[in-house]
Amino acid sequence: MPESIIQWFMSPVPSALVLATGTVLCLVAAAAWLAARRQSRLQRAQMEHLRADFRALVSAAKGVGQRVLEVERRQRHLAQRQEQLDLYESANQPYEQAIRLARRGMPARELMDVCGISQGEAELINLLHRLDEVG
Repeated sequence: MPESIIQWFMSPVPSALVLATGTVLCLVAAAAWLAARRQSRLQRAQMEHLRADFRALVSAAKGVGQRVLEVERRQRHLAQRQEQLDLYESANQPYEQAIRLARRGMPARELMDVCGISQGEAELINLLHRLDEVG
């Protein structure tokens, strides 16, 4: 029996079959290799595209971060200015009230009592008011 198997493999039909099978397997392997190579190129191209997108996002995030820092700096500055204005307004409120009352003819003594200002301040406001009326 082993001789018949050897003879069968030595005959032209099985040799052609083995050769054809081998050729088909080589073609299939080559096609798979080409497909894998094409897929690899596509993936590399996609990876480069993703890297470019990532670099753009990082750059944009950096720009946004700098903008946020600038906005925060400006907000702090505005808050300080607002605080200064509030202090200025609260410090000047008695004087503004005294000027309005003096323009209505209130004497210095009453300005002192109502607005809580000194006698010199009340007299100066009355003096300036009278100068405004004369001028």
